[in-house]
Amino acid sequence: AITATDDSISKMLLEKVKNYPFISEFLLFHAEYLGNHYEILLMPFQFEFEVIEAKMPGSVWNPGTGNTYFSQDYENCFGRKDYASNVTGAYYSNRLAAAEYLSRIGKQASCLVMREARQEYYMPCGVGILREASRDAFARLPEKFSSIKEALQEAGKRMRIPVQEFAGRSIMLKNFKSQKRISDFLQHKELQKY
Repeated sequence: AITATDDSISKMLLEKVKNYPFISEFLLFHAEYLGNHYEILLMPFQFEFEVIEAKMPGSVWNPGTGNTYFSQDYENCFGRKDYASNVTGAYYSNRLAAAEYLSRIGKQASCLVMREARQEYYMPCGVGILREASRDAFARLPEKFSSIKEALQEAGKRMRIPVQEFAGRSIMLKNFKSQKRISDFLQHKELQKY
């Protein structure tokens, strides 16, 4: 019921958000609660959403001493057609927090959520704490950057796992590198005038 509610409310908010203008720069938010560390990057493009979680050895979801376990889910601007079965309920709680923030500021952005479930997270507490942790991140003033690279470098300073581990897995970041946008074409046409 909690996840269904998060999903329904965020979809309702995103119907409006997808008509708002893009943010003008890269915004980075962070928060931490009970061993859950979040770095959330908003990018000045159409709404897309991705969550990448790293469950570190010794945490509740990875109690052994082996390797870090990653899970991720993604949606493009058209939304999801199926359940986010890798990240599960946390995906929808994070998406709700992002949709609330974008609705509040009247802007649209692509959103990459990076979560480290650290060793300090030794007991499951439910998706409610993850929603509140991501809401807490969005309640703070964002750090502002002119490029994805600068934003990721700053996020990496607070993370225990190299930020490249997240960036290399990101479907959204791969798409940004390979896709041409109308704005690229228009900018090129403007430069040809000079």
